[in-house]
Amino acid sequence: MGLAPYIYADRRLPDEATVRETLAERTLTKFGDDERLERLHRVFYPVFRVTYRYETGEGKLFGTEEQTATALLDGLWADNDAALAQYTDGTAELVRRATNDYDFGVDTPQLGRSVLMQFQVPTGEAESLLPRRIEEYREQQNGTANVFLRKLRESYGLPGDFDPDGFDTVTEVERCYLPFWLAEFHSPHSEDIALVAFRDPDASAEAMRQHGWLSAFISEQPRRLATYSYEADPDRVERAIRERVGRSREEADGSRDDGGPTPTESEGAPTVNRERPSDDEPEVVQPDGVEMQAESVVDPDPDRSFADVGGMSELLETLNHKVVRPLADPEAFEEYGIGVVNGVLLHGPPGCGKTHVAGALAGEVDHAFIEVSPADVTSKYMGEPAQKVEELFAVARANAPCVLFIDEIDGIAGDRDGDSNMNSSEQQLVNQLLTELEGIAEEDVVVVGATNLVDDVDGAIRRSGRFDERVEVPPPDAAARRAILDLHLAGRPTAEDLDLGPIVEATAGYAASDLELLAENAARQALREDAPIGAGHLQAAADDSATSIPDWIDPADAAEGGVVQPNGVDLQATNLVEPEPGRDFTSVGGMEELKERLQNTVIDPVQNSEAYDEYGIDVLSGLLLYGPPGCGKTHLAGALAGELGHSFIEVTPADLSSKWMGEPASNVADLFEIARANAPCILFIDEIDGVAGSRRGSTSDNQQQLVNQLLTEVEGAAEHDVVTVGATNFVEDVDSALRRSGRFDERVEVPPPDARAREAILKIHLRDRPVADAVDWDAVVEPTAGYAASDIELLAEDAARQALRADSEIRQEHLETAVWETRSSIEDWAEKERYAEDERSSYSSR
Repeated sequence: MGLAPYIYADRRLPDEATVRETLAERTLTKFGDDERLERLHRVFYPVFRVTYRYETGEGKLFGTEEQTATALLDGLWADNDAALAQYTDGTAELVRRATNDYDFGVDTPQLGRSVLMQFQVPTGEAESLLPRRIEEYREQQNGTANVFLRKLRESYGLPGDFDPDGFDTVTEVERCYLPFWLAEFHSPHSEDIALVAFRDPDASAEAMRQHGWLSAFISEQPRRLATYSYEADPDRVERAIRERVGRSREEADGSRDDGGPTPTESEGAPTVNRERPSDDEPEVVQPDGVEMQAESVVDPDPDRSFADVGGMSELLETLNHKVVRPLADPEAFEEYGIGVVNGVLLHGPPGCGKTHVAGALAGEVDHAFIEVSPADVTSKYMGEPAQKVEELFAVARANAPCVLFIDEIDGIAGDRDGDSNMNSSEQQLVNQLLTELEGIAEEDVVVVGATNLVDDVDGAIRRSGRFDERVEVPPPDAAARRAILDLHLAGRPTAEDLDLGPIVEATAGYAASDLELLAENAARQALREDAPIGAGHLQAAADDSATSIPDWIDPADAAEGGVVQPNGVDLQATNLVEPEPGRDFTSVGGMEELKERLQNTVIDPVQNSEAYDEYGIDVLSGLLLYGPPGCGKTHLAGALAGELGHSFIEVTPADLSSKWMGEPASNVADLFEIARANAPCILFIDEIDGVAGSRRGSTSDNQQQLVNQLLTEVEGAAEHDVVTVGATNFVEDVDSALRRSGRFDERVEVPPPDARAREAILKIHLRDRPVADAVDWDAVVEPTAGYAASDIELLAEDAARQALRADSEIRQEHLETAVWETRSSIEDWAEKERYAEDERSSYSSR
């Protein structure tokens, strides 16, 4: 669709020089004094100006009075109507603007100088929208009518005296634009980008915030500017580039006042500019001599992009980096010896969106989309499958640039290792596919294959040169499930303040297709009740459905309870891994300084890894807890896992040792393999000195192998989201190689609890038991000086037994009796004196 020679806008914007001068005097973003204005863009947002008549019911003579009002409807159909209502008054007198005054499309659409966004729906659809919404209100027969009316008023800025029953008709619909300046700010200390939308740079901060909806809308998906913008006219672009090359240095430095940034400033993410037929409707090309009907497999203009993919941000970022950018700017990538990707293999469970992602990729790079399945190329006749593959690629080349999507590619070219039953026709098919894949290296054809398991695809197909990239399309995580539900609920009437949180949690493990069906079923139920879709409808739909991939956790076989058992590992993961430890720091009595230290040294670096990377601070590799037995090292390690939301793996020397040569080292390797498969996790090795003790004396070959293996594994664990925590009574009892920096960077004492901690521990162990109100805690806690945490737990149990026998609440006398009957386990600890003399110990100061 070409540009009209004129457009109508509600106002003119100040020129670029004025804007830059004013912005230089203000601080508008989270970057504060570090903010740097990187680019300025004009964005013209499309709206329908709808004029309508209605009767108020408050007439002067006969009880009614006819009124005329105006509403602004979102021309993108992106649910921004409520935000757009604030601009209604300004559209009363529109300004005529010549499109030649702006260099639309000269720069990249995502970060162009001026972006004119295309209307996404016909004018007739906008004309009928308000009457349809009024009719929906009139059909409300339940208590939601008032809610519906309130949403109508908020969404379309209806006047306060508007009565839906008095609505008459729409009298006029005009297409117009709301122009904005969009400023892109960067900071030398952050990779983030801050966008600020405004119309008047002199406006107050509060006034500028009124336009924040636009910057938020574009920040959510920066590609939206490219998705909705008009394509540039090639001849105009060429003329503009020639003019730019001839401009003076003064103009190139930014002194021009036409609103565009300098060439340096306008450098942004590249865009794909492929030749397309000049007609409004792209044509499908049928190659000569090819029997396969191109019309049946080719979509010349796929109507979706990455903006239509719910969640999957990491996956889309991978495709954008590995596929989209090389296609957009092949010369730049070739300069660095990086070629354009010709093949992508998508893998993951069925129903998770591989087909949808492939189509979105085609739309994102403005390619045609060709979709085939094994049924389209297989045949019972000898030689015909290979011929169909040859014709398929002929169709692809004729309709290039295109994305050729082969679904269930393992059904065409399955793994042939050890398969002696492949017939001659199947062999010809695979060979022809290999030939065609190699032959498209210089063509504008990107082949995308889809399979559940990568290993099911023939090894020759998978090797480099055929499918350069393999990208997993996993079951959607919580964020993706929310985005998918939002996507399928968009455009449907939903209850006010609908909270998707419970349904997102309830659908863990669902495929994307399951969520689409769930949204549809909820909508059907709401329609039968003639009500907006609410949480109850979604929950009922979830209760009546189930995931279509119940046994799918990971391409590797997974054990029960969400615990992954890696292939070729003898240790049983289910015996070692707690996916949810069930405790956090709230279950650790006292130890406030200790918990604060763990927060600073372990938790913050893990949860804010990007910020720490910026300052060159690595995530902790290993943590060594030391102190007397029974003081809570194991409990603390589990609480640390819970605090991080990590799984927890606990082992003792008995789990790793063996009398057989080489087996202890093999067990250590297996242990870390399990940890990586169940990452992120805390791997806790209790009594680590029993596994890797000080080697000052002689050690056996078996022990030496174990220690060496442990050294190797600990050093690389952090890269796989594994934090290794060791526990010992004395730091010097652990092998010195393990203690050096890079293995166990932090050593934290877990001493006997002080009085405050003992009281907190005691209350934790009593909190789910009936305790009398009048308890003198000081009288109970004071005699327990020197107790370990485990002794306090035993004291609480003893007091509970006393109360149970008396059939009463736990009272003062029960607690005091328990104190008298228990004693400190550390009192008779053989290493007590050694610990008291240790310079690292705080015991001697108690």
